[in-house]
Amino acid sequence: MFQTIKLEKSYRKLLLAGVINGIGDRFSQVALLSFLLAITGSGLSVGITMALRMIPFLLFGSFSSLLANKWSRKALLITTDLSRGIIATSFLFVHSANDLWIVYIGSFLLASGEALYGPARKASIPAVVEPVRLKEVNSWEQVSLGFVLIIGALSGGLVSYIFGPKSAFLINILSFIVAGFIIRTIPTLEGNTDAVVKGTSNKNGIFSIILTSSFIIMLLSLDILNPIANGIENILLSVYAVKTFHMGEIGVGILYSVLGSGLIISPLFSKLINRNLLPSAFLCLLMEGVILTGISRTNSFALVVCMFGILTIFGGVGNTLFDTAVMQTIPSKWHSMFFSFSAVVANTSLGASMFMTGYLLEFISPRMMGLIGGLTYIVIGIVYYIFSRKINLQKEQNILVQFGTSH
Repeated sequence: MFQTIKLEKSYRKLLLAGVINGIGDRFSQVALLSFLLAITGSGLSVGITMALRMIPFLLFGSFSSLLANKWSRKALLITTDLSRGIIATSFLFVHSANDLWIVYIGSFLLASGEALYGPARKASIPAVVEPVRLKEVNSWEQVSLGFVLIIGALSGGLVSYIFGPKSAFLINILSFIVAGFIIRTIPTLEGNTDAVVKGTSNKNGIFSIILTSSFIIMLLSLDILNPIANGIENILLSVYAVKTFHMGEIGVGILYSVLGSGLIISPLFSKLINRNLLPSAFLCLLMEGVILTGISRTNSFALVVCMFGILTIFGGVGNTLFDTAVMQTIPSKWHSMFFSFSAVVANTSLGASMFMTGYLLEFISPRMMGLIGGLTYIVIGIVYYIFSRKINLQKEQNILVQFGTSH
């Protein structure tokens, strides 16, 4: 992995920019969610805020591919970073429950930038990285998320607790600006295939591609179902810390940081898996469900912290294997379009799940919601493990390549 990051200079800068703006965003998120729970005392406001962060993926996610095609991925990433830095200043004007509308609008606009940024960044990875290093690079993606969670969430919780939430909001503003300038130093984020298809469009679009491949059908159905459980888990992190165990911002920061530790450790295990990437990824998803179910029955905060760390190791391994299989199987000419559409589907489902979780927490205990989330992971893991055993990725790749040459 360290040899890979040394050789892949463009990806190294892309990684650094992602870590910096991710840490700033986590500073803001931890401070904001804790602040919301403090001024409203309700999980509903958290659910609404998290759901509003997902809606832009439905409205604007598909434009990421179009804008990257019209301008360039590099220009798109720089523009969205600097724009989000400006928008993030709105949180400085939140003082009480009467200002919730600022939180909602600001969250929506920040997420709109992420809806454009995320798919373009992900499509840039296979464009600038040698194919043989994709697995190591996807491991770095999990490690970077780990650093973001540890530094951003834990430090964000401490900074917010000691200096107040506005200090965390200021760090978020600065992080977007710095990340944008780092992206500016990358020569290009376009691959050889991108140069050929720049300015053109696929006449049949994403839906004709979907119909040619059972693998892509599986991916998109998973984008609908998996975020249901993931949305429950996301909301429960803050609720467990603040309302169940009464640990406040420090508790939120600890839980997010232990998730980061799990992601950083995960490459030690993902490097051991070189075959059957998809079945192994779904076994990891199954184990996430088993552990989340156990967390819902646990009364010790220290034990919950350890269990979330183990859960995230499985999550990091599964994400690495899954992303590698996707990037290796789907032709590069469709990466931007696929990742944009995938983000629309997944984040729309995630937003709906988080809103419903926040709503249901008004009537159902957090522990019961945790049990529901864990069982959902388990069912999805079992069903898709069985399905994945019947999919030949090499055959799927050949089908997609042949379809691409004829269209």
